[in-house]
Formats: sequence, C-alpha cells, structure tokens
Amino acid sequence: MEKKLPEALSLKTTPNEIKNKEFKKTALGYSPREVVGFLDVIAKAWEKVQRHEKDLVTMIGNLQEQISSWELREAQITIIHEKALKDAEKMREEAMNQAEKMFCEVEEKANQVRVNTEEWLAQVISEVEETERQKMNFMNAFKSEPLGAKLNRFLKLQMSEKLGALQ
Repeated sequence: MEKKLPEALSLKTTPNEIKNKEFKKTALGYSPREVVGFLDVIAKAWEKVQRHEKDLVTMIGNLQEQISSWELREAQITIIHEKALKDAEKMREEAMNQAEKMFCEVEEKANQVRVNTEEWLAQVISEVEETERQKMNFMNAFKSEPLGAKLNRFLKLQMSEKLGALQ
C-alpha cells in the first residue's frame, strides 16, 4: 500500500535553464543586460524553491511511511483487541461452567448432609425411645416386686439382650 510521492514541480525547469535561456533579439527588444540580471535573480530564487520543495517531498515521504506504520500498528491492535474479547468471553463461559459445576457439587453435598443428619436423628430418636422403654420396664419392675428380686430380673434381662445383640 505504498503511496506515490507528489512530483516535484520545480524540477521541470532548472535554474540553469532559467540562467541560460536565450531570447530572440530584436532591434527594439529588451535590454539583454537587464534580462540576464533578472534571470540570475529568478534562477537563485528558483534554486531555493527547489531545495525547499525537495525537503517538503522528503518530509511527505517520511510522513507517509509513518502513517503506514501507524496503520499497521492499528490493525495489529485491532486483532489483539478482538482476540482479547474472544478470550474474555471464553473465560467467562468457563467460569460460568465451573460455578455451575461447583453449585451442583455443593447442592449434592448438602443433600447428603441432610440425609445423613436425618438418619442420625432417626437413630438418636430410636435410642431415646429404647431408653424410655427400658426406664419404663425398670420402673414397672420396681413397683410390682421386692427390690432385690426386681434388680436380679432386670440385670438378667439386660444381660440376655446384650448377649442376643452380640450374636
């Protein structure tokens, strides 16, 4: 995408061409000395114009190169920006997937804790009820028989239950 430099207009006519321009001489024409003096002044001015124009053309070329460089950088930055947007979207999706997975895991663990707690609570209630039943048996046995006989029967009952549970 190289841009063409503008053509230097002053190069079409050189200072030497101005100095050495010959005119047709007529009997009533211009004074050759005045013409030559004027052409010398014009040639020197034209030489300055050429130098200035050459500097400007060089500057334009440099600026066009800089513009091309900046346009290339802009294109690269645009590509990097688009990639960053895609990467950010991908990261956002991955984060959402991980969060959803973690939420499911936490929910599953919470359900397991609830089930375990319900099972433990049922067991505790069962043990409390068994303890209450044993208390009632002990109290009833204490009320109806003499104390020594009641204690012996209660201990035998406990021992037989424990031996039955071990087998």
